Amino acid sequence: MTAFLFFLPQTWIILGILLIIADIFLGYDFFVLPIGVSALIISLILYLQKGAFEELGDFILFKTWHDVAYWFSGLSLVSIILMRLLFKLRKKDRVDINEY
Repeated sequence: MTAFLFFLPQTWIILGILLIIADIFLGYDFFVLPIGVSALIISLILYLQKGAFEELGDFILFKTWHDVAYWFSGLSLVSIILMRLLFKLRKKDRVDINEY
């Protein structure tokens, strides 16, 4: 039953939205936000894999639930690193009144 839920794009959309909302309202310092974005990307890939677009042909990226978990963890790490770098670059240009 759990393996079936890994292949539903709706599961990943719900997870992504919940993680983004949790990051915004609970203030996790933008750590959970990129993980939520990664969940939304996984849901898009799963939607495309289910045959949403005929011109892609036999587009199979995820064969087992392990593949979904590996891709989700990899996308999460990459998105966390990219978002941290992006915020550091934006912060560098601003003067912070709290730095003494």
